[in-house]
Amino acid sequence: MDLIIETNDLVKIYKNKNKDRTKNMTIALNKVNFKIKSGTIFSFLGPNGAGKTTTVRILSCLLKPTEGDARVFGKSVLEDPVGIRSRIGVLTENHGLYERMTVAENLRFFGSFYSIERQQVESRMNELLGYFNLADRKDDKVGTLSKGLKQRAALIKTLIHDPELVFLDEPTAGLDPKASAEFRDYIKALGKTYHKTIFMCTHNLFEAQKLSDMVAIIDKGVIKKIGPPEDLEKQLFEATLFKVIAAKAFPKGIADQLAVDDGLKIIPVSDTELAVYLSKPEETVMPSLVKKLVQLDIPVVQVAKVQHSLEDVYLKLMGGEA
Repeated sequence: MDLIIETNDLVKIYKNKNKDRTKNMTIALNKVNFKIKSGTIFSFLGPNGAGKTTTVRILSCLLKPTEGDARVFGKSVLEDPVGIRSRIGVLTENHGLYERMTVAENLRFFGSFYSIERQQVESRMNELLGYFNLADRKDDKVGTLSKGLKQRAALIKTLIHDPELVFLDEPTAGLDPKASAEFRDYIKALGKTYHKTIFMCTHNLFEAQKLSDMVAIIDKGVIKKIGPPEDLEKQLFEATLFKVIAAKAFPKGIADQLAVDDGLKIIPVSDTELAVYLSKPEETVMPSLVKKLVQLDIPVVQVAKVQHSLEDVYLKLMGGEA
């Protein structure tokens, strides 16, 4: 697949307007490097002030880097900003719609910004309104819509010129659980149905894990880790965790009795549950462990691998406990 985005030692330094000369600069990005392939749903995770918005502003040609370069569709953001902007869509946390205008009026207005025929705008608008279940509200003023419906209308505005790359900034922030779930389905549809490349900034770790092909975690302008969510878990957690549940209480000293391999660490969680940490492949250890339990006349109810969540990965990278 083709590369849609590629950054090369991207640096952004802001000059602070204050009297304290010791704090006259803020390094927002410090040699940021990543690549995004066509068709990828990419999530950018990090706390406020980490550099997420600065990165998006550079990639969408609204801000020039201090050092380094970023290429979008193979072109430098410094060389062809107008050409790049014509091929991207940006949905900010603020929907940007005019509340006294109808949904259709907004879409026609924003569609007129691009070099496409009015008839194409109309056709595209009706297609998207139908797909995102908003056709029956197109003549309603935006101010009368719920927050979830406004966000759908804003997404249609973002897609009206059929961009290849879509930036989403906290797309479900402030939505209720039902509206958030619906909007996640629409994001997934952008990739699967409309074949868009998605660059999503989010604080929602569940959302990132559920939707993303690739995740980058950034803090203080530096990317800490990048990769598929499942690969980040493997990189950060050396041991595989299993839980073993029995139908009756384990005897005292069970951890020592089950020491069938040096790649095994067992911690009792309760009378009937054990946490089993493996530093070796599970197929070389777990069968022996289960066999040993049977020999000890302990009926096993469940043996299940416990997956670390993206939240565990995030907390470990940020110095918290997972």
